[in-house]
Amino acid sequence: MLDGIISGLVSGSTYAILAVCVVVLYRLVGVLNFGQAALGALGAYVCYALVGAEVSLALAVFCGLAVASVTAGFSGWVLARWLGEPSAIARSVGTVVLLILLLTAGFRLFGDSPRAMPSLVPEASFDLGGVRVSLSTVIALLVTIAIAGVLSLLLRYTQLGIRLEAMSERPLTVQLLGVNSRQLAVGVWAATGLLSTLAMLLIAPTRNPTFESMSFLVVPALVAGLLGAFSNVWIAVASGLAIGAVEGAGARIEGLADYRGAIPFAIIIVALIWLRRREVWDAAR
Repeated sequence: MLDGIISGLVSGSTYAILAVCVVVLYRLVGVLNFGQAALGALGAYVCYALVGAEVSLALAVFCGLAVASVTAGFSGWVLARWLGEPSAIARSVGTVVLLILLLTAGFRLFGDSPRAMPSLVPEASFDLGGVRVSLSTVIALLVTIAIAGVLSLLLRYTQLGIRLEAMSERPLTVQLLGVNSRQLAVGVWAATGLLSTLAMLLIAPTRNPTFESMSFLVVPALVAGLLGAFSNVWIAVASGLAIGAVEGAGARIEGLADYRGAIPFAIIIVALIWLRRREVWDAAR
């Protein structure tokens, strides 16, 4: 059981990074991005397609990150240009269209066959209390914590973070002060596209995924973001890691392994009931 939990932390790290992207984008731009994982899948598949064409891994990773970042930035510009005034719900629905477009492009470019992905981390492991811990698990956890920590410090203690927070709360006031809010929004989109690709590069070697399966990793990320109320980065990170650990443990339980993909949906139901408890109790009183 414990080895399953440890192995699940690689997936959990990916969920956590994607959840951080979802939370940051919602918190700063007011968009719940259903295409977040698909942007990362695009960058990862570009990377591995270039590796298959005998491009060096370092250059392929750079190109994959750049493609995802540019695509995400352009998507953010389109939404800001034509859906800047509508409600957050309307903008979020626009990201469903983005997801469909990316799924279509991914199918046309890369097909729907699973692929064996090369790992960015050397295949090494060590013993910890009788459990084998892979180097990829350690690296994934460190990257996740570093990303969450840097973003938290950026948003709280820097002038850029203050501007971003102000843009999310008073966009018109920010524009009147001479700050280019659209440019900031595009920058946030581009950064989350890059981070999403990094998350996919961490998990892809462990799964032999298809483009579609990678794109729908947004579901556990949305669950983790929901548990953090789409505002708290650290709760989203902890939730993403916990979901991955539960999935890993479930893979070791006979009879549950085939249904571990449904775990995020069960967590959604529990979370929604828990988040609505106060309204129900208040009404009962």
